[in-house]
Amino acid sequence: MERSTVWRWEKGTAAPLPEQRPRIVSVLGVTPEELDDLLNETAAKDTSSPQSHVPEHPGVTSTSSWDDPDELWLQLQELQESNVGDEQLRFLEDQVPRIVAEYEHRGPVELGPVVVRARRQVHQLLRGRQTLRIRYRLHRLAGQLAGLAGYMAVNMGRFRLANVYCQEALLCATEIGDVDLQAWVWGTYSLGAYYQGDFQQAYSHAGRGRALAPQSPQSIRLLVNGQARALGKLGDRAGVEKAVGQALSLLDHHEISPELTPCLSFEPYGYARLAANAATAYVPLGDTERVLHYTGDVDTAVEQADSDWSRALVRLDVATALLRQPDPDLEHALALGTESVRICADHPIRSVWQRAHTLYGLAQRWAGDARVTEFTEVLRTWWSRPQVRDVAGGPTR
Repeated sequence: MERSTVWRWEKGTAAPLPEQRPRIVSVLGVTPEELDDLLNETAAKDTSSPQSHVPEHPGVTSTSSWDDPDELWLQLQELQESNVGDEQLRFLEDQVPRIVAEYEHRGPVELGPVVVRARRQVHQLLRGRQTLRIRYRLHRLAGQLAGLAGYMAVNMGRFRLANVYCQEALLCATEIGDVDLQAWVWGTYSLGAYYQGDFQQAYSHAGRGRALAPQSPQSIRLLVNGQARALGKLGDRAGVEKAVGQALSLLDHHEISPELTPCLSFEPYGYARLAANAATAYVPLGDTERVLHYTGDVDTAVEQADSDWSRALVRLDVATALLRQPDPDLEHALALGTESVRICADHPIRSVWQRAHTLYGLAQRWAGDARVTEFTEVLRTWWSRPQVRDVAGGPTR
């Protein structure tokens, strides 16, 4: 209960709400009738006070348009009140980097509910009173949590839900003027469109994010993950080369660690993430040389990073490229595909499922080959697992 509210009751300028009365009765140890008597007595004292009398002719007095000092004091106290303290807020804020760090170990099935609970808690706090500084931090936290929930929903193939979370994240980021968070959200919008097969929309979403801050390091992700990959699917080789080149140029202007950052991170892409996405962009173009060049560049970083998904995705990109080249290497490609499925057997995400499905489709060119039959059986066994069915989903869930 806010102290200023209690002061108003004591002063007789306000009365408790009906739902507040049982608690007051319990705390004071009085009956409801005794509470009514106390409140009536307080109100009577206030109305009998000479200071509380309204002048018969209010326009005549020189002080009638001024605030009451006691009332002003209460309002001053209210301006400083907050239903959340720094310690509680820091605890909530610290959950964001912890979720990001644990995501690739625990996955969206386990961590999604954690994010949703934290988001609801922040929304509950936002219904109360805070100082402007605290409210800014709460809005930023609400935007980050909604963004994380949106990204996880994409990984689960729940695209309609992801879009709503992203709308909320974008609203919060816009409200506080956080351009980097806005750009990140547009990148997640783009990711969802890409995995729904709407590559033109994926390109456009990334472009809207870039328009906010073309020189921001967040534009590296938008260029290579959002635009280059979409253009690759659209068969635009020149567009892919331009987007990858712009991302590399932008990377040179910022001091960013070359290590592989967590996929869920709000941090900008370093070279490892850039190169891995560039490789993916060149896969549908059949440019095996470029795919192997970029995956070779990040092989060490990917193997050293604690990221099973990245290891699986890089292997699937290489496997697909090996089947698209003029002289397909079926044995090596299927070995990589099988290894990718093994790596993500227990905690798959939509992107791994989708690329494995693409590799399966390409392999049907050699449907009579025993190696293809064996790989198909591996995939069918994997696809039958409940956690894999969860991420397979429908196109608009």
